[in-house]
Amino acid sequence: MADTASFQITYRGTALDNNEMDIRELAPALVAVADLLEEANAIINGGGVKINVNVHGSFKSGSFGIDFTVVEDIFQEIMQLFNSPAVTSAVNLLTIVGFTIGGTQGLISLLKLLRNRKIRKIEEIENNRVQITIIPEETIIVDSRVITLYKSQRIRNAVEQVIYRPLSKDGVDEFRSSDPKSKRSVVVQKMEKEYYEVPLLEDELLGENVTEAYLQVISLAFKEDNKWRFARGDQVFFASVKDEAFLARIERNEETFSKDDILKVKLQTKDILTGTGMHTEYTVLEVLLHRSAARQLHLPMENENDDENKSPA
Repeated sequence: MADTASFQITYRGTALDNNEMDIRELAPALVAVADLLEEANAIINGGGVKINVNVHGSFKSGSFGIDFTVVEDIFQEIMQLFNSPAVTSAVNLLTIVGFTIGGTQGLISLLKLLRNRKIRKIEEIENNRVQITIIPEETIIVDSRVITLYKSQRIRNAVEQVIYRPLSKDGVDEFRSSDPKSKRSVVVQKMEKEYYEVPLLEDELLGENVTEAYLQVISLAFKEDNKWRFARGDQVFFASVKDEAFLARIERNEETFSKDDILKVKLQTKDILTGTGMHTEYTVLEVLLHRSAARQLHLPMENENDDENKSPA
């Protein structure tokens, strides 16, 4: 059992007068269309529904068009659920994403209406819809699934690749997505491209810890945030040194370093989630001990007191 829907994406502008588009610009956009629909399908329909996005070219003067066919297959064990409201068809999926126009605003149209303005409030209303308040006098009503897509980083990254990136190129002035049956189109002009750029995400602190640790000094730095390079076993990392008293002793030449010196420190670690993934920040809060890397052999000398206590033979 399968559900099929079609739409066409067209890029227009002077750079496309010969019905050509640089493959280095086209390929990421084509992949992003597939990624966008597959991720939207995964979010809305879960793992029980699989879609295939097929493509073939279509050309008109001054434009470069791509025809897409979305085929949605239902796994055999849940075929009987296809007519259930729990499963979103391929046609409705295109409407929710915004490649075609339906009874409510899709994601692409919502981004244009928002114009990068902050959302003040989102309220659930009847029939699985939500009301978005931008300013007290302006509200937008959309399907609740559109807001779910709006909040997805992967979805927004794909939208940026499909719309923002091509429209940022010289001579590409318009993005258009059309329904071949209704002939209605979703249009984004070059001047509107910024609405489709992914906003910067605020870093999120996942966890923080302070422990005592022995660190081996690999390299020192006394510029900006004093980021030194340390080794801890097989792990090598940069850490900011924030112990002002320790740094002052170095400044007065009261602390000198040799290769592979060891510091016992209070080490702060922070696990942070950013827009590009998770990373760990290291900070030396306090240096408790500075140990030279030079080591001396331990000599097995007899205790002098033992010699004195020995009885004469």
